[in-house]
Amino acid sequence: MTHKTEFLKLVLATMMIAAVVSTVSARKAPQRIYFARGATVARVTGYLRGINDEGLFVLRAKAGQHMRVEISGRGATRGVVIFPSGKQDGGPGGVVFDDNIDETGDYRIRVTESSMADAWRGRFVLKIEITSNQAGGSNSGTSDLSRYVGQYPSTLFKSEPALKTRLRELLGANYTSFTSRLQVEMPIERDGDTLIARGCMAHQCTIEEAILAIDLTGGKPYVAIKRQAGGFKIYAEDKGRIPEALRRAMQK
Repeated sequence: MTHKTEFLKLVLATMMIAAVVSTVSARKAPQRIYFARGATVARVTGYLRGINDEGLFVLRAKAGQHMRVEISGRGATRGVVIFPSGKQDGGPGGVVFDDNIDETGDYRIRVTESSMADAWRGRFVLKIEITSNQAGGSNSGTSDLSRYVGQYPSTLFKSEPALKTRLRELLGANYTSFTSRLQVEMPIERDGDTLIARGCMAHQCTIEEAILAIDLTGGKPYVAIKRQAGGFKIYAEDKGRIPEALRRAMQK
């Protein structure tokens, strides 16, 4: 009886070790991306085998540079850029990041299927472009932002990297909370001289929301973040003047 018990213990231990080894082996080590001498663009390919699969990449970049990350695949994708400090940015496939960077070190990029679309499997292409700092972005004036009315917040952020930089400075550690509440986007509206962009977490609309208001006359951004535990919290460069358009948006 003792020998049988010991044998069963040995079998169980072997199975547990095999499971651990299998799990560790299944984890993908990030693929290092290198740029050819003098090149500003690098392309790599990967393959996704379902909603639970991922592609992991890492590259070196310097503070003061401008990074653009674009993903294309057979189906809908999502990309996340993880800074050396651990903060994250990203969005649905296409151009998932287009902004100046403020940290030096290794940036990790995670590519997955989009959980908001049909499952698929197949090849994807990751394109990374790193150039000198585009301090001015493409924003030649806040009045020009009115052309985004009817479009979605992701289009605004991709086309106006200077705006994303300004929002990071305004929100600090709350920037991820803001972007995570834009999974379900709503068309941008104009309320008088204020641009209103808003969204919510998937399946959490009216509970986990975010609203961005931009004063088209002065260019100041205002952000309202709603969490399940409470109401909206406002983040503003000018705390003495909250646009009435933002207050109206919060009441909808």
